[in-house]
Amino acid sequence: MSSKGSATPNEPRGLLRKGTSKRDTPGRAPAKFQQQFEFVEGLNSKEQRKKTRSWVTTQHYRRKRYEQGDARPESEHESRGKVPKASIPSPSDFQSNNEGEKHAADGVPFSPNRVVQWSAGPGQSCFLQRLGGGRADPFNSYPILATRDVHELVDHYYFVIPSLVHRHWTRAVRRPRACWDLFNLYRNHEIPFLGMLHHAAHHLAGMRGIWMSLQTFEFKQRTLAAVNQSLQRRQGPCDDWTIIGVGLLANAERVWGDRETARMHWGALKQLLLERGGFRALQSNPTMHTKLVWSFIALSWPTANGNPAYVDGFVESAAALPHSPSVHPDSAFRSSCHEFTQFFDARRSQVLKNLPSTPAQQRILRTHRYRATMFQEGTELANALKSVETGYENPDKRRAVDNCRIACLIHLNLVMAEHGDFAQATEEYLQALQRILEEADDDSSLSAEHLLWTLLSLFRSPGHYERVWKMSRLVGVVKRTRAHTWTAIENALRAFLRLPESIHDLESALSVWNREECLEEVVDMGNASSRILDPRAVAVPVQHDIPCSGDCRICPLKPTTF
Repeated sequence: MSSKGSATPNEPRGLLRKGTSKRDTPGRAPAKFQQQFEFVEGLNSKEQRKKTRSWVTTQHYRRKRYEQGDARPESEHESRGKVPKASIPSPSDFQSNNEGEKHAADGVPFSPNRVVQWSAGPGQSCFLQRLGGGRADPFNSYPILATRDVHELVDHYYFVIPSLVHRHWTRAVRRPRACWDLFNLYRNHEIPFLGMLHHAAHHLAGMRGIWMSLQTFEFKQRTLAAVNQSLQRRQGPCDDWTIIGVGLLANAERVWGDRETARMHWGALKQLLLERGGFRALQSNPTMHTKLVWSFIALSWPTANGNPAYVDGFVESAAALPHSPSVHPDSAFRSSCHEFTQFFDARRSQVLKNLPSTPAQQRILRTHRYRATMFQEGTELANALKSVETGYENPDKRRAVDNCRIACLIHLNLVMAEHGDFAQATEEYLQALQRILEEADDDSSLSAEHLLWTLLSLFRSPGHYERVWKMSRLVGVVKRTRAHTWTAIENALRAFLRLPESIHDLESALSVWNREECLEEVVDMGNASSRILDPRAVAVPVQHDIPCSGDCRICPLKPTTF
């Protein structure tokens, strides 16, 4: 068979070559072809992309003409009867000696040896049928049937929402990192994929000024049904996809739905996590670990009347080991309070020792370029860590931004405290972070929420996970402070990263910090939460413990101490 009309190994599959008829259609796949599309590499030029789009569009409309009955039968002279309607030519079946023949659609039929059958065999679908999945899913990669609503919501989640976020940013990000990571995580299983569509439906309805659309209701019910079926079948700890599904339902209720339902769903999520062994058990799935930790930090509430992440008996859930003994909420919370004060005092002493007060210390500072410049005023990292007015009317959204910013400040200060401000390991860490910030598809400097995702997901150095879990516990302590104490902590941590030039600058940053007052605030709130959460406090009425529906298997998983 002649190679004329086929692509060379260096050309992308489906790219037309000179001498190939534009109307040719691929037929039965070769034995080595797995009858499924693969992503095409190397379409770097505008001309190649144009030709590929033209080829795919041609096949799509030829398939539509076939379905409408436009295929012409073979002549009686060649076939002695009608050839099945599903006959299409293959470009690889054209040889050099048939250049004068015309396409079947032009009225001149092909000879029998150049006709291929449409059907790929019982139970199989050829790759043109897979193209019927539509523009959004041409490779049939979704875990559910791709309907028009599914296409619309996927497009809204993956293209519309990021474009709304990035439209006022100077750098155009074609593939936002967090969105790309989450989409590739969700499309691996039906449960998280339905949860993603549920979120997209909520956002789309909000843009249209609708509180609840039919799409929102449909995909919420489908997500609940899939999660409940999985919980009903489980014989032991939940799999990753069920845990993600419960988390997505809790997030949706937290942002758009009922707070009490969200509270119970979050309690069920933490119970399922503890059965798996806490966040330690998720290290084999880094994207899932990042998603859940980010959600706990950004969307949790500092009291038991919302979405608390670390305020009940599972305050140490981020670092819990399998079969770890249960502890009273008050003792776990007090341990985290002391952990925070030790971290803050140690960091203050460390910065005080590193003040560039002598020529030798100034030379050391100049030799560590990244440590000396990355957090200075006006840099991308400093802008992402700056406290700014976001303009969000929803206080829950504003709280998410604040939570992510304080988490980034604590995480970066933990890196400095662990390695030292002028250690080689710190310089290498900051150099790697700077390279990430300079990448074309990076959006870390857009906001603290994006920066937190980068800090959680892109570093896998030894001690990374332990640092993340400690940061989660410290954030849980700071969330209980009042507004002026929160501001004092945030300003001090920001000054620690910027490295004050003198003792006066350091004193100014710490002028409103009061260790005893901070402890008193968080312990008082912790005692109040303990009284609410203590199962022995029977005099305290428990409200809103009714499941969200009669068939819900998520709400009953809420632990008694939640």
